[in-house]
Amino acid sequence: MKKNGIVTKKKSTRRAAVRKNSLQKLLALPYKIELLPLSKEDGSGFLAMVPLLKGCQSDGNTPDEAIHNLREAQKAWFASALKNDDPIPLPGKI
Repeated sequence: MKKNGIVTKKKSTRRAAVRKNSLQKLLALPYKIELLPLSKEDGSGFLAMVPLLKGCQSDGNTPDEAIHNLREAQKAWFASALKNDDPIPLPGKI
């Protein structure tokens, strides 16, 4: 925001607050998660992914760890999309 020719941080702070609020709302939505066991050739463990969010995936030694890591990947995916004004596909009705 410009005031008397000086740029203030209010607008960017407001945007950051909106992004944070939007991020929390997005994380609460019921996105479908796919969990697959990995072969020994692929390092064993499990692969977790959100098919609706292109490239949003992670892995872990256990199913719980893979899903936990996926939640972190989702946060990063949504934050990047919000920052860059990229479209975010929403899950369908259950």
